[in-house]
Amino acid sequence: MIRFSAGGCRFELHFGFAAAAAFLLLADRSGMWAAGALSALLHEMGHLLCMKWLDVPPVCVRLGLFGMEILEERRSREGYASDLCISLAGPLTNGLCFLLLLPVQLLFPSELCFRLLSINGILAVFHLLPVEPLDGGQALYALLCRRFPELWARRLVSLLSFLTLLPLSLLGFLVLLRSRYNFTLLLVSGYLMLLMLLKKGRYY
Repeated sequence: MIRFSAGGCRFELHFGFAAAAAFLLLADRSGMWAAGALSALLHEMGHLLCMKWLDVPPVCVRLGLFGMEILEERRSREGYASDLCISLAGPLTNGLCFLLLLPVQLLFPSELCFRLLSINGILAVFHLLPVEPLDGGQALYALLCRRFPELWARRLVSLLSFLTLLPLSLLGFLVLLRSRYNFTLLLVSGYLMLLMLLKKGRYY
């Protein structure tokens, strides 16, 4: 693991991230991985720019096997309204990119633009799901904390996460049975369940 600090923020690059990035770069001949990496970077930049604007600097940016995590200790010191804005900044950035790329694709269609359009749209919708590790779950938690005690808000988000992931997992299993090869949705559901188990602190 490589660690360094800059501007009061600690950066961590884990071996798992480097290994996964190298594997995908070598295995993907279509260029889809590059478009996905760029869209994910835009997503995280949305969070970071919002944190900068609200003066809630991150204490650690971690690149690990499960992607990028942006950690900050001043979670509720600025109020749950700022937490809500920061959580939604990432998917809204992807949504804005989708809206900007849509007319470009319609007027000047290209494979690269279509990939970026599709991935940004998928990321925007995916991260708005009310699942605890995702931005939608984090935003829902911040919203509930404004009306309920934190313990009740946490329990409600956990319940909604389970109620969201259960039908997604069943649907993914049915898709796999019907197609005999398409396990994407089932894999994503398992990934989110794993994140819920491994999650330590807040990340975007």
